[in-house]
Amino acid sequence: MKMNVQNPSQPVGQPVFHKVAENLYRLESSGGYYALIKKSGKQFRRSLKTKDRKLADRRLKELKGQIGCLTLTDDAKLGFEAVANRWLESIKHTLAEGTITQREIRIKNLSPFFKGIPLRNITPAQCESWAIKRGAKLASQTFVHELETMRNVFTYALKHGLILTSPATTIKRPKVSNSKVVIPSREQFTKLVAQIRQSDGRADSQRKSKAGADLVEFLAFSGARIGEARASAWEDVKFENDMIWLHGTKSEDSDRLIPMPAALRDFLLRLKKESAEPPQGKIFKTDSAKKCLTTACEKLEFPKFTHHDFRHFFATTCIESGVDIPTISRWLGHGDGGALAMRVYGHLQVEHSLAMIKRVSFNQAAKQVQQPLPKPEGGKGEAPVAPADDRRAIAKAKAKYGYPWWVSENPLEVFWGQLHEEVWIVPVEKFLETARQAMGRQVLKQEFADRLALEDEFSARTPEAMLREVTAKIPVQASTTTTAQQAAAN
Repeated sequence: MKMNVQNPSQPVGQPVFHKVAENLYRLESSGGYYALIKKSGKQFRRSLKTKDRKLADRRLKELKGQIGCLTLTDDAKLGFEAVANRWLESIKHTLAEGTITQREIRIKNLSPFFKGIPLRNITPAQCESWAIKRGAKLASQTFVHELETMRNVFTYALKHGLILTSPATTIKRPKVSNSKVVIPSREQFTKLVAQIRQSDGRADSQRKSKAGADLVEFLAFSGARIGEARASAWEDVKFENDMIWLHGTKSEDSDRLIPMPAALRDFLLRLKKESAEPPQGKIFKTDSAKKCLTTACEKLEFPKFTHHDFRHFFATTCIESGVDIPTISRWLGHGDGGALAMRVYGHLQVEHSLAMIKRVSFNQAAKQVQQPLPKPEGGKGEAPVAPADDRRAIAKAKAKYGYPWWVSENPLEVFWGQLHEEVWIVPVEKFLETARQAMGRQVLKQEFADRLALEDEFSARTPEAMLREVTAKIPVQASTTTTAQQAAAN
């Protein structure tokens, strides 16, 4: 290859380039290849970062393609904020209102760092300066959100020919540690709803508190986002097949038809009965329970729970009830097949799994599937049937009922039915699990000695409408009638 001779008049130490092909030059001192391309009177000089001729030819071809797509109009002089706003406008139709607001805030926070500089002139050093200054002030999650917005703006500029390369590619994304989600327990949820419904003495406080409590119960029983709850209408409720349509606000994929758990169905039926006329339009007349929820948390000395915490409450209850993560993910409106739900709630599933494995025993001597329930003190009737394999006794016991509560998926029905039955129809472990779900706490075997106390506690913990429905399906004998039944009948 013919080499160019250095000009004797050229200053000593000045780099010497030799032209080896059209737009391709080689630096004499290092042997590295460089590109020099002209477009519309403007020169573009770039290092191809290689000493290999064939690789240099390929990279030169790619660079020519990029420069060919460049916009050399006045748009090339736009600053970061102007391009960022164009990018946001181009994707607004795919975003929820809250997401748009968040992106606007991030653009506002990024813009001062690049003020007065055309986007094409922003350098990696200026992006690194932003990372140093903002990284020292922001939480990792907030920093990641701003970095994501910055990269999206530069990617948009690349796509529209405003820049050749993104100057933000060298900024590393920090590791984000997910903070532990604080989720209300079932006992806390019950107390919160009761506290919100209490009047504070003002003339209209009872009306306002009822609306707030209704909204909180809906969030907890449906797993809906607050925006989805606001948009819910009576026409979305399908009582005939126990389904409800939730209008997704996070993305287009979050619109969904989900099955209603018994608690949600009972809650909506109660609201419907409270209306003097057939309810129409939106289910809730308030957009927020934030104020009354904060007040209730302060009075009860609970953590400051938010609307979204009751979405977590729903998911946690589903996990504890044995529902698999992919199904919960669909109910929550996630479009990732369960990846997000596994990150947020995966540890809860592991805890539940570990609790369940403790019930597994390989000790033959300790194996005892069914045991007789101790009779309540002062109860009448014959002694309970003890043998677990006495199928005739079990069949005789089942024959008394018109509703097969022992195969019900509602833990309240299984707990109530077995609690009033002297024969073990369901296995002890299943009864313990349904008792835990129905009572919202762990129930110990020794508590069975005083079934009247369990019934009274169950009636205190269970909403009146739900208790009335359970006792209507599974009536108990007169000899075992308790205050729980009396409370349900009143």
